[in-house]
Amino acid sequence: MFKIILILSLFQSLENKKPWKIHTIDNIGSGADGVKLADINGDGLTDIVTGWEESGITKLYLNPGKEKVKDKWPSVSVGKTPSVEDAVFADMNGDGMLDIVSSTEGKSKKIFVHFAPKNNLLDSTAWKQTFLPASEGLMMWMYAEPLHLDGKFGIDLVAAGKNENSQIGWFEAPKDVNDLTGWQWHPISSMGWVMSIILRDMNGDGNIDIVVSDRRKEIRGCRWLENPGPSEAQKKPWKNHFIGGQNLQVMFMTMSDLDLDGKEEVIVTDYDTHQISIFKRQNTSGTKWGEQIIEIEDETGTGKSVEVGDINGDGIPDLAFSANTHNKEVIGLGWIDGLTLNENKALKLQPISKKDNYKYDRVELIDIDQDGDLDVLICEENNGEGSRGLGVVWYENPLK
Repeated sequence: MFKIILILSLFQSLENKKPWKIHTIDNIGSGADGVKLADINGDGLTDIVTGWEESGITKLYLNPGKEKVKDKWPSVSVGKTPSVEDAVFADMNGDGMLDIVSSTEGKSKKIFVHFAPKNNLLDSTAWKQTFLPASEGLMMWMYAEPLHLDGKFGIDLVAAGKNENSQIGWFEAPKDVNDLTGWQWHPISSMGWVMSIILRDMNGDGNIDIVVSDRRKEIRGCRWLENPGPSEAQKKPWKNHFIGGQNLQVMFMTMSDLDLDGKEEVIVTDYDTHQISIFKRQNTSGTKWGEQIIEIEDETGTGKSVEVGDINGDGIPDLAFSANTHNKEVIGLGWIDGLTLNENKALKLQPISKKDNYKYDRVELIDIDQDGDLDVLICEENNGEGSRGLGVVWYENPLK
């Protein structure tokens, strides 16, 4: 009985609708635009890389450990990256150290590679920056993800862009991975404006496929591209399979087993409505999907991202939701109780942030303070050159 009362008490503590406490990792810059996570220094703690779009730099943040995690984190600028949209960890030269890859749009239109030093990660002069020549000028690059596709020399790089001439494809690593002039670009599909790249084996054939959310043009929606396997066919267009959302301007997407049936759903929000779309697999081949719509009752901005995790500790996956508030005083960051997802009504968005006028980015659910519950890590870039925004921040889950 005591255990039941304690669980109910903890659950009710998250139902009080008070905003969570915010902690700043870094706010010295303009246009913090998304985070990617990895343990770059092997200390067992999750580190962060972020592109600062308006400031034109890419920064690494080293997790300072439990005692100092609520302070600003040690950081280093790994390179100048004009109009950087995203940065990701990848061992590009096979030396066992994670490097950083930055995708840039605007007038830059390059994919930069920042080679990590063996030591002194916080020494900016120890980082060596260059770029993939095959990427220069092709398109406005938005995102990249490392994936060993062809089974040959080293890690390859899946990448995609937006707007004019945009595509999704992959950069093939050459025998000498240090020779960036040898990397070759292979487009596999057209692209309007990529928002997400997720790597999954969607049809169980042992090959990793590419799942995307694309917000613009005739091929928009959530879809997956079928990997033909290591062969010359990988260098040609891949077969496209729509999942859903072709009538929506879909934003950041996630994949998770939300209903605990052993199969992952595709979950996405969109720019046009105050709703979340959940696409449920109808067959093992990944070619048929059903759709569930979650309407959000509370006043909020247009959808930006959604993520899945057990936020209130009841064993049921919940949804974290972020929005672009468009300078209106509304809830831009909140969560939805997983127990309510099948109710046939618009659902309450419980606040994580206070009502504000911010432009939140992609949500990460992670136990940053190592206290046993999921916190929210996010960037807030605000709008326009010179606007500072909140920067790289995390919200502390009050459960524990």
